[in-house]
Amino acid sequence: MKKFRDLEKQLSVNGYCIISFDNKREINKLSRMIENKISSLLKIKNFKLSKYHKYVDDEKHQNIQWEIANFFWKNKLHHKAIFGAIDFLKYIFGGDILIQKKPFLRIARPQEKKDNIGFHKDTLYGQSPYELSIHVPMVSLDKKSCLKFVPRSFLLDEKKINFIKNKANIHKRGSKKHKLGFPYNPKSIDIKNKKLDNFPFKFGEAIIFTPALIHGQEINKSNNITRFSFDTRITGLHSPINHDEKSFNGNYDIYSEGPVESLARRYLQKNK
Repeated sequence: MKKFRDLEKQLSVNGYCIISFDNKREINKLSRMIENKISSLLKIKNFKLSKYHKYVDDEKHQNIQWEIANFFWKNKLHHKAIFGAIDFLKYIFGGDILIQKKPFLRIARPQEKKDNIGFHKDTLYGQSPYELSIHVPMVSLDKKSCLKFVPRSFLLDEKKINFIKNKANIHKRGSKKHKLGFPYNPKSIDIKNKKLDNFPFKFGEAIIFTPALIHGQEINKSNNITRFSFDTRITGLHSPINHDEKSFNGNYDIYSEGPVESLARRYLQKNK
């Protein structure tokens, strides 16, 4: 319980906390599944996610990312992958938890600026501050390849934020790239003179953060690591947001249901 209190304090103060999955079996299984799927697509033996960039050009990359994302969504792979954090999620949300139906699968190749969306706040794209995001790397990351975060930036007045014009990453609304998490109206934030925290991730670690926190990556500066990761949203069932709002990535599935909610739901289904 003390560990959870410490994580809660970090989240409250900085807007993020680093977690280590209690059980790494599911995230390890996810990583192997994605590796096997891409290995089959590329017809390459002994393929490793971190070396993905060695085997693809831009056209192959676009096709593979879309196919892997659909494989990910269809099989709801994120449900099991983050189960190693379920006790902490219940600690901060209670027993009734919702999870994003279609999380964003991120593949950032070394030195490829177009694979990233720059620094941003998810609240500027309509995400609610009553949600949390979980960023889960599927490979170990060093300081050059990991995401960066501006601590306490959830306290900034968004009307006073300076933005950078980012015409290179504009994508058609509803396009495959948009559905993969690339905005059609990018709001890239100027991080000049801002403190940045970056965290080398060991496999099995993740970061939970408020969508009001400035975070991102302009370019993966590593020369030999592709950043494979996924981001999924979590919220409480009774949070004051419209959980039924129709959008490609924003809808929710039930992830955890407490006994009171289960009893009430089953009663109401019989007594409509």
